[in-house]
Amino acid sequence: MEPIKKIKHLFMAYRNGIVADTLRKAGINYSIIFGLQLPQLSMIAREFEPDMNLAMQLWNDKNIRESRLLACYLFPAEELTEQQCIDLAESLQTKEEADILCFRLLRRLPFADKLADRLIMESASPLFAYCGEALIRNLEAIKQ
Repeated sequence: MEPIKKIKHLFMAYRNGIVADTLRKAGINYSIIFGLQLPQLSMIAREFEPDMNLAMQLWNDKNIRESRLLACYLFPAEELTEQQCIDLAESLQTKEEADILCFRLLRRLPFADKLADRLIMESASPLFAYCGEALIRNLEAIKQ
């Protein structure tokens, strides 16, 4: 089974209508919300090797919450450039995406400090700036 089909099958298997309804009521605006929680996304991510093409396919699926979040687990950190990270930050849709992107990916990059400064200084949107602040929080947590 091709990876995207397998992932969508797993999303269906782990779907949680109560969580999905709660997220919708909280104003999360995706066309499809399966209601998966982070431990479930992490479990799904462990079934795949980091892969730029797969991660980008998931990230570009802007209608499905879990696709966007799972992509953060599957980007190969060693392949990402600073500009690609800026592009990801510019396309953020929610604070949840920003938090997971920073926690699962951006804080692990060798240029994370520089990236955080750039995200805050360039501040293309409130979510862009929020991503920079979240990255700084993640980096400070690592240093403690």
